[in-house]
Amino acid sequence: MCPVSMPEKDTSFTTGAYSRLHPALREILASRLRWDDLWSVQEEALSVGSAGSDLIIIAPTAGGKTESGFLPALDSLLKTGASGVGVLYISPLKALINDQINRITRMTAPLGLEVRAWHGDIVRSDRIWKEGEAPHILLTTPESLEILLGDAEYRSALINLRSVIVDEVHAFMGSDRGVQLACLLDRLDILSGRKIQRIGLSATIGNPEELLEWFSDKQRRQHLVAIPPPRVGRRFSFILDSVEYKRILSLARVVVGKKALVFTGSRSEAEKLHSGLSLRNKSAYVHHSAVSSDLRTRAEEEMAGDSPACIICTSTLELGIDIGGLDLVVQYGAPDSVSSFLQRLGRSGRRGRPPEMVFILSSGEEALLAAAAIESARNREAEPLLPLRFPCHVFVQQLFVLLRQRRMLGRSSLLRALLHLSPFAGISTVDADLILDHLLDSGYLAMDGDLLVIGMTAEAELSRSHWISLCSVISAGGGYRAVTPDGEAVGTLDSLFVEIAAEEGFTLAGRGWRVISRDDARRGLLVVQSDRHGPRPFWTGGGRAGVSPLLAHAVGRIAARRGSDLSLPEEMHEVINDEIHSWPYGISPEKICVISEPLPEGELVSLWTFLGERQNATLAHLMRHLLPPRWPVRSTYAAVTVEVPRGDFGEAEVREALIQLIRTTEEELIQQLPPLPPETWAFGRLLPDEIRQRMAAVDIYSLPEVVAAVRERYSRL
Repeated sequence: MCPVSMPEKDTSFTTGAYSRLHPALREILASRLRWDDLWSVQEEALSVGSAGSDLIIIAPTAGGKTESGFLPALDSLLKTGASGVGVLYISPLKALINDQINRITRMTAPLGLEVRAWHGDIVRSDRIWKEGEAPHILLTTPESLEILLGDAEYRSALINLRSVIVDEVHAFMGSDRGVQLACLLDRLDILSGRKIQRIGLSATIGNPEELLEWFSDKQRRQHLVAIPPPRVGRRFSFILDSVEYKRILSLARVVVGKKALVFTGSRSEAEKLHSGLSLRNKSAYVHHSAVSSDLRTRAEEEMAGDSPACIICTSTLELGIDIGGLDLVVQYGAPDSVSSFLQRLGRSGRRGRPPEMVFILSSGEEALLAAAAIESARNREAEPLLPLRFPCHVFVQQLFVLLRQRRMLGRSSLLRALLHLSPFAGISTVDADLILDHLLDSGYLAMDGDLLVIGMTAEAELSRSHWISLCSVISAGGGYRAVTPDGEAVGTLDSLFVEIAAEEGFTLAGRGWRVISRDDARRGLLVVQSDRHGPRPFWTGGGRAGVSPLLAHAVGRIAARRGSDLSLPEEMHEVINDEIHSWPYGISPEKICVISEPLPEGELVSLWTFLGERQNATLAHLMRHLLPPRWPVRSTYAAVTVEVPRGDFGEAEVREALIQLIRTTEEELIQQLPPLPPETWAFGRLLPDEIRQRMAAVDIYSLPEVVAAVRERYSRL
């Protein structure tokens, strides 16, 4: 039986790339899996992948990406017959590994190839193999691969590796884990003494060529296999209500008797919705990063069953975990990005049905953002992804990983080995020396003659639990882990909420909990289930980027033409038009418009930029330094506003501040941005203040993009 819901077929099953496959693989595809042809994405991936090229394979949901990646990898493995692990599959989620292992085994078991998963949720006895008995195919995460490479026996099993397949590779690019992944891929090449084939599987993004360049490099053969999503009908419906409890009642009516995913903008909102919905729907579950993996798995299993179920989630279910056929997806509130909207929409519409999404919106602004996301998707637009440019926190992590393995190294040898890794191309030797000097001064490193070794401070702080902290670059953010006396993980609470939880208990994932003890040193809570439902947790931070520049730009286009050209219900058009007509005439996403209007006590000066939430927040920070301190400066995704007291010349000073910003060097502007706490990054406290400030400016505040946009768009006026 052929894979279903895939792009157009390639009807030459007995010719082309298929005919060059290893005979055993051809036999399995034809007789055991009963495929009678290949799909175009598989044919193209085989044609270039069999020659050893690095690949990025972009195809729609259920479009055959997994098979497309594994076919050239399995062909190479069968033809070489090398010992040890031949194919390494890396996933951003352990749940995705658990979901994919049966699908992969279905292809490999008839070939006599052993597949094994290796991550923290696998019991230790299943993660151990005897010398010479390593599995042919290993499924793991970046954090677990870090452990494997740190163990001499496991490391030796990877020497003959032929191919690395990275699933949902777009989820890595632009993140701390993406930097770690790129380091791991380079280290695998160094271990094997050759360039191991890299195959990345991705959803649609706005800059696939840059994704391929980040994943591979110009010195390697590389190829982009991009299958555009089919033009299929998409069903959208909209519920507008400014009253929260009425929106929750509408949500309950929409999901009753159905399998539905409800996406929200935050963990706190997911908990609030679940609390309201669970009173009316006993098959409602909650799923977000602060809920324990056991409880998330339980929700996924319920959704994959035969009965109706509803999961309220954040971005944790955007990736391709198979939770069965969905009836619909609900977007509660406006989406933050086009890519997120497409990922969520793609969760529905499988098994031959068109994708269906219900928007539950509270205002004209949310309706405007929803329309902008749909318009952008119609135009095949998606956010571009940018790799981190100054990831010094991961540089420190890799430094200690290397010293743990080599014990001691000369300064020049250590720097040469680290700066050779591709993600650290933006870190100069001057930067690296500054970091090393700081680590020496603070006792994290020490000198043994002319050699660098791990210092006493690092031994005291990092060696707990056998240096396990070096395996992850995900910042803990200071949260407290809640665990029952039986060892069941409940979830993670924000540090600022712990005092409330200790006094009043808390409600998480629909259950009431009581804190019976706390360990501030280890940031742990011992909890027991309670009949009393205490307050719902809140979480600060979380890295939310807000409305993306692309989505903000799409809103600006709608504002410039004074309405959406989508075929929307009349009520949607009315609230969108009301929202737009409350904004000044003549604003555009192609320029920065400075517009003033009177206030009872002065003047409001608005800079309409449509740069997005994060970049406008950065622009607001910079403007505060260039304007009088008594002038309040605020920002949204569309504009930066300045409240000017009566008697001051507001618009003229704001315009002059923009000119001054354009003329100021980025080095000077960096110092004007608010410092971020060291806990923002894993290993951030091991870095000097100067390095952290530059990291924040480049990779969090997006300062280069803000300066470039102001110089380009304001100079046009």
